[in-house]
Amino acid sequence: MTSTAAGTLVKVAGSVLTEVAALRDRIVEEVSGELPELAQDAQARDLLVSTVRENLIAALGVFGGATRRVDVGAPPVALEFARRLAQRGVPITTMLRAYRLGQAAFQQEMITRIAAEPVSAGDVAVAATELSSVAFGYIDKISEEVVEAYQLERDTWLRNRNANRLAKVRAVLSGKAVESGEIEKAIGYVLADRHVGAVLWCGPDVDEGARLSSLERHAGLLATAAGGRAPLVVAPDASTAWAWFPASSIDPDLVTRVLDGTPEPVRVALGDPASGLDGFRCTHQQALQAQTVALMAGDGLSRSVTTASQLGPLALVSADTAAVATWVRTVLGALADDDEQHRRMRETVWAYLSSGSSLMLASQELHLHKNTIQYRLRKAEQARGRPLSEGRIDVEVALLACRLLGTAVLRPVGD
Repeated sequence: MTSTAAGTLVKVAGSVLTEVAALRDRIVEEVSGELPELAQDAQARDLLVSTVRENLIAALGVFGGATRRVDVGAPPVALEFARRLAQRGVPITTMLRAYRLGQAAFQQEMITRIAAEPVSAGDVAVAATELSSVAFGYIDKISEEVVEAYQLERDTWLRNRNANRLAKVRAVLSGKAVESGEIEKAIGYVLADRHVGAVLWCGPDVDEGARLSSLERHAGLLATAAGGRAPLVVAPDASTAWAWFPASSIDPDLVTRVLDGTPEPVRVALGDPASGLDGFRCTHQQALQAQTVALMAGDGLSRSVTTASQLGPLALVSADTAAVATWVRTVLGALADDDEQHRRMRETVWAYLSSGSSLMLASQELHLHKNTIQYRLRKAEQARGRPLSEGRIDVEVALLACRLLGTAVLRPVGD
């Protein structure tokens, strides 16, 4: 950079510094006008004003030569503002948008004043280029620091809020007498409503520090998709969230579509809709049972949503997967073999039995001719080694286990 261009930057920075209050006010008005959530009350606005002012002074100090670039850091008030935004749930993208707006207004003011200086066009261009480079570097460094402060505060705030809510929720779930009004105020949720309980969880593919935020975000997505109010969400551990949706029902297919539209491998178990305090407990217990069955399946099935209504008698079975697998293979014989041929037989038998042993309804459901249905039923009986009517209830429950648990209970081919 030429000495003239450098001198111009120093001069302009000094002139802006003497009138910094006017530029501060202009930036605050622009930011608060476009991002009103940053100045929701007098306290938030004061923090915004101070943050803009201190950042302007710090940046002008770099251009004016009072501060070396390597020594620049986020002003303490900027870190405090970031922490306050985290506590209030303001998205981090909104905070970063404010910094970009401030940078644009600052550069516009500086370039306007540089262009008015009595120097050559070449020196104006050099000074403007240096201005852009330094301003970008400043915002980049400050952004890293305020983002770190925001994330640390958000994580701490979420943990503390979750611990308080979880204690209250556990008191309700324990079945002990509770004062509903006090509990509702503490957890921000109406217990007298109709609820759908849910359990959301994720595995090691999601970074441990991001799991709670991810699960809360997914619960919010499900609530939005279902058209309902915000759910109550608490986390009993780092990889699991319990949620209650104030809704009369939630369509499992809708939940599946929402989950399929997000990159994180989050799974959901849903209880049946239920009302009031007892319903709050009951639908949660059903969701836990659905999760237990889903976890028994391991990685054998790709199903992202399991509902209590799907479980039937499996809601009563032991969580001992090996015991369930032994029972299924005893009931079904070779029909429990894990290959495509026996899978088709199982689906045919399921359709036939669940339709009330109607060949016509089974053929319509599977889009197969009745003769094909009859042929597969005969082959299924041969594979089982006895008629399907013998121990029919056991057959239906075993087939349900195959559908929900997959390879966890099927017999590997060759065993």
